[in-house]
Amino acid sequence: MFLVSAPVIVVVCFTLCACIDDSYDGPIQLNSNAIKNLPDGVTSPNQAASPDLLPSDGGSQNIAIDTLQARNCANDEECSADEFCNDSRRACLKCRKPRKRCARDAMCCPGNQCVTGKCLSSYDSGNHHVGHNRSLERPAERTHPGGSQPLKAQESESCLRSSDCAEGLCCARHFWSRICKPVLTSGQVCSKHKRKGSQGVEIFQRCDCGDGLTCRALKGRTSKATRRLNTCQRR
Repeated sequence: MFLVSAPVIVVVCFTLCACIDDSYDGPIQLNSNAIKNLPDGVTSPNQAASPDLLPSDGGSQNIAIDTLQARNCANDEECSADEFCNDSRRACLKCRKPRKRCARDAMCCPGNQCVTGKCLSSYDSGNHHVGHNRSLERPAERTHPGGSQPLKAQESESCLRSSDCAEGLCCARHFWSRICKPVLTSGQVCSKHKRKGSQGVEIFQRCDCGDGLTCRALKGRTSKATRRLNTCQRR
C-alpha cells in the first residue's frame, strides 16, 4: 500500500479548495444583479422609478427635488412673489403657469388668478365671468396726489354704488358687473321702473333721468315702434 505523507495531503486539499472557488466565482458574478460604477445618467433596466420622483402637474414640477431645494414656510407671505406655500409639505414651491391646476390665487404666477381650479391670466379670468367686460372685483381706489380723498370712478369703470362714480354718472348693472354710466338727459330712452318682482334682473341697466326730468311714453304722431318707448321728458 502506497503511503502519502501528511504535508502532501495538506497541499492537495488547499489546491482542490482553490479550484472550487475559481469554478463558482464566474457564474456568481454573471448572475449578480448588482451594477457598480454606472456612468452618469445611466440607470439599471431592473431599477424601478421611485413614485416620489415622478413629475406632477403635467411635468412642470418635480415635487421631491423642489421640496429639498425649497424654504420652509407656514403661509404664502413667507415665500417670494413667484412662489407659493405648499400646504402638505410646508415648503415654498414655484408658482403655477396658466392652464395649470390650482386651489387658490396664490398658487398662480403673478398676473394670473385661480378660476374653477385652473390658473388663468387676469384678462381671461375677467372674461370667464363677464364675457368681454371687466371682472367683478372692485379696482383699487385711486387718491389725489396731494390728499387722501379717493378719486371717483369715471364712465365704464367698475363700481358698487352710485356714490363711487363721478358727478353726472350712476352705478348701473352691465352684464353681471356694475359700471358707471351717464345719467340720462332730455330725449334719451329710459326704463320705467315697475313693481319689484314683476320682471327679471336687467342685464343692461340704464341710469335714471336727470334732475327735472321724468320717464314717460312718447306722445303725438309717432310710429307703433317708437310709441312703446319711454324717454326722459320735462315734468
